[in-house]
Amino acid sequence: MSESNLFAFYGSLRRGMHNYEHYKTQLEYIETTRISGYALFALEDYPYVVRSNKETDLLVIEIFKIEDQNTREHIHRLELEAGYVFEWIDVEGKKVGIYLFERPTNNSRVESGDWVEFFGVKHR
Repeated sequence: MSESNLFAFYGSLRRGMHNYEHYKTQLEYIETTRISGYALFALEDYPYVVRSNKETDLLVIEIFKIEDQNTREHIHRLELEAGYVFEWIDVEGKKVGIYLFERPTNNSRVESGDWVEFFGVKHR
């Protein structure tokens, strides 16, 4: 897991969301961008993403640098225990880690690709 210290977060680890608040002192915000080929779904209070390989499927991500190894490991365990798998992807020429589901289940699709917009600021 140590190929890079950059990570793409699309859900509860985005700025202002629940898990971000817990880790924010260890996360250095780099940028917000959209990546294509990923479909976002709502799993009750949390999202998950699957690779769709469709250019029209856009996902809003926030890229963070995490220097602290303990924080990287803690987030990694948190995500894996919740059922996500870890992958390295290329985002604008940068190697970035992301947590995905391997396949969609019977959950609502978030067509906008933006979890914060979908989930709402009331939860911030």
